[in-house]
Amino acid sequence: MLPNGEKVERSWLLYSDKTKCVYCFPCMLFANKTMTSPSIIDPQQGFNNWKKLNPKIPDHENSNEHRTNMFKWADFKSNLNKNNTIDCALQLEINNEKEKWKHILKVVIDCVRFCCVNNLALRGSNCDIGKPGCGIFLNLIGLISKYDSVLSTHLKHKGKITYLSNKIQNEFINLLGSKVRNEIIQRIKNSKYFSIIFDSTPDVSREDQLCEIIRYFREVNNEFVIEESFVDFIYTNEKTGLGIASDVLQKLEKDGLSFKNCRGQDYDNGANMAGKYQGVQARLKEINEHAQFVPCAAHSLNLIGVHAASVSVKMFSFFGIVQNIFNYFSGSTSR
Repeated sequence: MLPNGEKVERSWLLYSDKTKCVYCFPCMLFANKTMTSPSIIDPQQGFNNWKKLNPKIPDHENSNEHRTNMFKWADFKSNLNKNNTIDCALQLEINNEKEKWKHILKVVIDCVRFCCVNNLALRGSNCDIGKPGCGIFLNLIGLISKYDSVLSTHLKHKGKITYLSNKIQNEFINLLGSKVRNEIIQRIKNSKYFSIIFDSTPDVSREDQLCEIIRYFREVNNEFVIEESFVDFIYTNEKTGLGIASDVLQKLEKDGLSFKNCRGQDYDNGANMAGKYQGVQARLKEINEHAQFVPCAAHSLNLIGVHAASVSVKMFSFFGIVQNIFNYFSGSTSR
């Protein structure tokens, strides 16, 4: 403000509410270290001597250094508006690089999805594209690169980051699996009521794991359909009905599913699962009486066959001989 009360607009003058100081914006950008008014261009210092503001600001405004920096600032703004600066060219290059990597990632994810949907093993005996035994995933990447110039260039000039390693494949599979699992869980929540199916079996490392399957309904084209969806594997060391029941409840809670909405449970006929008093079904039915137990039909049929065969001496002898023959050949040295 001038002594006569007239206000003068200074677009170059900035005030920081944090530091309580004023700064000259163009001089902060373009000034050299030998400038006569160092405080007004120093972000760490600033100018806050309010008693001397009137002579200092006009003096700085009329200085040759300030006028030179104002011209540089005006020229810089003009170039920015015309997209004619080094920064704009650099940003364009960054955007092109970003689009390239987005395209590559999309191809990689689509290849992983293709293998997963068709139950195909991704990896082979080596990790070199084009060599025998590199696996379905890398062979698929190589095939697509013949018709995709971006991917082809990436493979020819690949550096340390390729997004084709075993670790990256596993990460994508986990991300896709989480997305699918979340979608299934949401469908179950939408249906509210559901039934559970659990069965345990040892894997190749001989660790016991429970297979979690949920049976529910959903609306498709104005019709209600029943679906059974695999949700997860649960590693467990429990063998008793109480321990396995605890694992089942913890897994349902982790999935965000209330066991109060369970209307059915299905397991094999093992004593620890189907036991009338100490089995999993009995333990869970104490918590929710509406969770009716239905034994596995295939396992029930198998038990009927076992008991029927044990009644006849001839049948018992026949299956005993068959078992001995199997043991003999399976125990022989492979040739």
